[in-house]
Amino acid sequence: MATGDLKGSLRKLDQHLRLLNYPREVDYTGLAKGDPSAFLPVVSHAFISYSSYLAEHLVGFGVELAGKNDLRFIESVYKVLRDLFHYKPILTKQQFLQFGYAERKISILCDIISFVTKKHKELSNKHKVITLYFFN
Repeated sequence: MATGDLKGSLRKLDQHLRLLNYPREVDYTGLAKGDPSAFLPVVSHAFISYSSYLAEHLVGFGVELAGKNDLRFIESVYKVLRDLFHYKPILTKQQFLQFGYAERKISILCDIISFVTKKHKELSNKHKVITLYFFN
């Protein structure tokens, strides 16, 4: 996603959030300013709450995301992005936790949501196949 169109980036993020069934109020003002406290709840929801299949997969992968401070949480998220999704974010962990870089953070968040929803679909389909195999 190119930078320079903050409103367009926010619209794209809004579409992605609908795919994620994000249950909370979204702080679009904070997102537009690059406030990390606006991004972290969405990242947390994507990895921890959105899909029980993904949460179990991450635990099996050796990653614990719940109950960490912001830096440790982002370090774990970046590890998952690197090792599981083969993705290198365009910002460092420190930049992600700073104010600013709004469009780049939105781009990372859209990528995260895409990875998470795709992985959920893959894992849930696998689960359905296993269920059909064993119970039919």
